[in-house]
Amino acid sequence: MNFPSPRLLEHESPIRRALARILPIIVFLGTGLATELILFEEQSRQDSVNKQNTLSHAGEIRALIESELNANIHLASGLVSYIKTHHGIYQTSDIEPWLNELRGQQQSIRNITLAPGNKIQTVIPRDGNESAIGLYYPDNLQQWPAIEKIMLQKKPVLVGPFELKQGGTGMAYRVPIYLQNGAYWGMLSTVLNADLVFANANKRARELDLSYAIVDLELPANSLPIYGSWKNAKQAIERLNIDISGRKIELQVAHDSTPTLDPQIMTQRFAGWGVALLLGFLIARTFHSYRIQTRSYLALKESQERFMRMFNTAPQGMALVDEDGTWLSVNPMLCSILGYSESELRQLPLARLSTQLTIDSLQSKWKGKHQTNLQFELHLAHRDGSAVTCIVSLALIDHDKLEKAYWIFQVIDISRSISAENLVQDKAQYTQTILDNLEEAILSADLQGKVLRCNPAAMGIWKQSEAALLSTTIFALLDNKDSNDGLDWREDLEAFIGSINEQIRHQKKVESRYFKREGKVIDLNENIIHIEYSISAIQQIEGVELILVVRDVSERKRLQMMQSEFVSMVSHELRTPLTSIIGSLKLIEGGIFGQLPESLARMIHIALQNGQQLALIINDILDMDKLAAGKMDFHLQAMSLNDLIRECLENNQSYARQYRVQFDFVPAEEDILVRGDSMRLQQVMSNLLSNAAKFSKLDDTIDITLRKNQEHATVIVRDYGDGVPESHRKKLFKKFSQADSSSTRQKGGTGLGLAICKELMEGMHGSIGFEASVSPGACFYITIPIQK
Repeated sequence: MNFPSPRLLEHESPIRRALARILPIIVFLGTGLATELILFEEQSRQDSVNKQNTLSHAGEIRALIESELNANIHLASGLVSYIKTHHGIYQTSDIEPWLNELRGQQQSIRNITLAPGNKIQTVIPRDGNESAIGLYYPDNLQQWPAIEKIMLQKKPVLVGPFELKQGGTGMAYRVPIYLQNGAYWGMLSTVLNADLVFANANKRARELDLSYAIVDLELPANSLPIYGSWKNAKQAIERLNIDISGRKIELQVAHDSTPTLDPQIMTQRFAGWGVALLLGFLIARTFHSYRIQTRSYLALKESQERFMRMFNTAPQGMALVDEDGTWLSVNPMLCSILGYSESELRQLPLARLSTQLTIDSLQSKWKGKHQTNLQFELHLAHRDGSAVTCIVSLALIDHDKLEKAYWIFQVIDISRSISAENLVQDKAQYTQTILDNLEEAILSADLQGKVLRCNPAAMGIWKQSEAALLSTTIFALLDNKDSNDGLDWREDLEAFIGSINEQIRHQKKVESRYFKREGKVIDLNENIIHIEYSISAIQQIEGVELILVVRDVSERKRLQMMQSEFVSMVSHELRTPLTSIIGSLKLIEGGIFGQLPESLARMIHIALQNGQQLALIINDILDMDKLAAGKMDFHLQAMSLNDLIRECLENNQSYARQYRVQFDFVPAEEDILVRGDSMRLQQVMSNLLSNAAKFSKLDDTIDITLRKNQEHATVIVRDYGDGVPESHRKKLFKKFSQADSSSTRQKGGTGLGLAICKELMEGMHGSIGFEASVSPGACFYITIPIQK
């Protein structure tokens, strides 16, 4: 692809581009790091001097603490030596002046306690401590374990700190006294005021701007100090052991003052980094202009590459044409649309594709559009001579950095879209023609019932114009204003629409459901029209619509009425005289006129059988008529299924004897209670048993078995005869259906038995069926609801 050349310099080499980016950073960081290294060496020297000073001051603090503690310990040692020299015998009056004088010299001593045999007898001073005299250490459960431990160790121990009753913090130096013969004498306790013991150390620490703490090395590492604390725990701590008898303790010292930034160091740091920044900036500026030019060139190149990728892979035809009408480049899609190869297309002038694509014409239109994009629909010439309908968009690209202006074309083939649109219109017209010629009325409505569309059949049923139907609702159209007709259809329809609205509220897909009814409507001429109608919901782009399909069944209703009246008339007109005839024939056959000749007796018997068969046909026709009209009464009640089957078998033993078969019934171990009409269930079972007997072979057995699930009980009647022909199975339960319907059939029957059984079982909320997989013979079953 050939692009007009931009007037830009060649891009810089990769090495120079990398050097231009890295060198300023290297100079800046190198100068800054050199400054930091020099300052770090100076800071390290100052830290070393400060550490030596802190260590020297810590030694001074330790000497003050050791001096104060050892002076008190020496006092206790002298008193212990006195007691040992006098073999444990002393007089308080002899030592009290001496101890008071020593206590006066050591202000940190609170009191001195002598406890021969662990019982306090002497406390110096006595004033204020009278309550301690006579105290027996073993009786003091808090102090005794520690005292006992000191006795066992036979070594003096410095204990504390603890809160003094007189106020302040105290420490005690306890010395177990053993005489020269090794016998334990008692305990000497010197109680010290910790604040006074460490007063000189505290004063000196403040002068040196130090804080310190005394730590017991025998306690866990995270324990609190036994005296003192640090104001700044983050400062470096110097540690020195304190030499004191009876306890391993450590002095930890740290500077109170927070290290501050040395102004001189900060000045040097700022100066060094300033020089580094200045050097880096100067070097960066050296390459700045060149880098800008390089970036511009790379951006343009990247843009051209992106355009090339889009140009070649675009789903529409694209081309570049210079201002003289010469092709610069075409993409594969344009070649595909016009049927040319790229080399062929680039040889053609623009006018060969369309007379409207001459350069002069395009320039004129471009100026007329005030140099905005041009777009129009054209029929471009295909290579095979046909015309391709396209949307052509073009613009003139011209600015001062281009050596030559050029046109950019965009061509979209819309011929397929036009064909598809025409096809959709044809299909829509075809569908509308079908709807217009249907006998069924079809109306669409929204979920409020407002009619949106209707076909001519709808206008024919209601005798109203299209405008009148579109201004009403399906509720008004289905309302026949007959108070005896009930409002069940309206409630059911509102419930149906309510369930659809519920699905929409929960953002569920609307299920394909149907609402079917029969009813009557009144047309514009006040005529009553019998209809069958169904309502379904369909999902449209604009929303959910209701589709009402209505069939005019007035003629069918009229014929059904005539049929019903005819059946009723024939059945009642025949049954009354037929009952008298059958009764008379039974009396004659029973011998009311004496012994009849054999030929006459046979004729009477045949007449009686035919009369009974005719009566059975009439009863079946009447039952079927009642069931079809919904006038059959069912008296549903709970009953034992085992007892019902036994009673049916007993009532049908005549059939078993007549056809020389046997009924084999296996009762349920646990009796099953079902809900149904006892008389109608016996009628159904009698039909199934008589059919099984008629179609079984001589001496066959007919099996009657029971099954049960949570909702229904199933009674299965199976024979082992010839079975039901496959061609007859689909119409088993239809009216007047017989496998052998010829005039010479050997088995009697009206063909209504199974159809009546089906209606009876559905009226009792059960069902009847046939298992086709059983062979040989036939297997029928009925399901009866379980009594809850």
